[in-house]
Amino acid sequence: MKFSLPFLFLLFSTILLSQEQRSIHQSDLEFYNKRPYDKGITEPDGIIPLQFDKSAGNGKIVFGFLPYWEYPGALTWLRYDIITHISAFDFQIDSLGNVTNPSGWPWTNMINTAHQNGVKVIMTAVNFDASQIHWLITNATAKQNFFAKVKATINQYSLDGVNIDFEGLNTADRGSVINGFMTELTNYIHTELPGKEVSFAGPAVNWSGWNLQGLAASCDYIFIMGYDFNGSWSTTTGPSAPLTGGGYNITNTVNTQYGGCPPEKLILGVPYYGCEWVANTNQPGSTISSYIGHPRVFAAMAQSQFYTLTWHTSSQTVYYTIPNNNKFNQVWFDDDSSTALKFNLAKQKNLRGVGMWALGYDRDRTELWTELIKYLAPASIENEQTLPQEYQISAFPNPFSSSSGAGNSSATVVFTVPEAGSSSLTLYDLLGRLVYEKDLGFLSPGKYTEPVNIGNSLASGTYIVKISTGSAVGIKSMMVKLQVLK
Repeated sequence: MKFSLPFLFLLFSTILLSQEQRSIHQSDLEFYNKRPYDKGITEPDGIIPLQFDKSAGNGKIVFGFLPYWEYPGALTWLRYDIITHISAFDFQIDSLGNVTNPSGWPWTNMINTAHQNGVKVIMTAVNFDASQIHWLITNATAKQNFFAKVKATINQYSLDGVNIDFEGLNTADRGSVINGFMTELTNYIHTELPGKEVSFAGPAVNWSGWNLQGLAASCDYIFIMGYDFNGSWSTTTGPSAPLTGGGYNITNTVNTQYGGCPPEKLILGVPYYGCEWVANTNQPGSTISSYIGHPRVFAAMAQSQFYTLTWHTSSQTVYYTIPNNNKFNQVWFDDDSSTALKFNLAKQKNLRGVGMWALGYDRDRTELWTELIKYLAPASIENEQTLPQEYQISAFPNPFSSSSGAGNSSATVVFTVPEAGSSSLTLYDLLGRLVYEKDLGFLSPGKYTEPVNIGNSLASGTYIVKISTGSAVGIKSMMVKLQVLK
């Protein structure tokens, strides 16, 4: 897909504007701090320690932030068999190092269930005020008070470590100052509480001042906040977490921004939310009339079934448009297909793990848990190679009716291949089981239309349409999700 110079300029400018904006962590926190909170349950007595360390067994971390406004509702859908770390958000920290617990704390039922399943529970220490952070990390008395309060909190609730989510730091504090603070904290916790973890929530882009290699060396690992490339500040529509394309993207984050950091020190965080704007056109990169909000992935996935979900080849994310008088609402988010590519990047780079902001934002949707299972398991039907942009695939109608009514017995797959080779079309369910296969023969470079005649044989759900082309070695694949309705 080709873009004009004006569009590329607008995209690059939009990304630059994001550098000093509030993160999703901060904007969500400010929103929910304005509302009364009712913990709504009676906590059982007694907190048990971690019974075993599941992450040590599989060698990979799945690290999820659990905000207080998602507790206890998120526990209904939480997969303790998949997650390895739950970071309770937020323990608010003041400039003197004092700690305020999250609303409804202690979350004893969550802690005990997690610990019974080998899942670590982390306290997220939060401050987003530059002047307060400066005093805390430079004043010896405040630091020692904070260290002692963290130790006491971990001991009191049998927690397994601390994640430092300090954002909006003064530029002068982002290098040796914060790295020195983190080194002191890590040494203190490792000495006082052997086996407990210290981590940091790091930016996706080093806009200025950060020494990210030094930061990685100062703690056990960094949770990379791999999102907020677009948001309320944007002047054009685009993805919150582009994998590729533009001046900055997730691939650049991993390869360049955190280049030189040991991979075992990095966790790639992905967004379980999107961005919605009123746009002046229905095209990607449209100028914006107004910002609506950041819908959570469960809502975006459900709504996208009623509109045309479009794969944005440049960023390798998805979006859909909703007609709005003479304008269009554009909703950009990461579905299971685009999220899987980010997980695959983490796997290819042998990072310590992946994570998300935030647990509960997927509600009862199972697609992203399925992608995490694939990430943790070596075998997968997903192709881990980042595909050339020349490969394209789409399916329509989507959702597709699998009923036997006239005109509803087949979907149409449109795909483009840039190189000749023997080709095939296959259809898998989300468990990786082959449900349809067709040999397409030898195809020359070009665009093709292929019907998928499946009648009423498929149950409602999501399926993966896969086109493969090439020689026996070096086969390249492309995929699209097909929603099937009965």
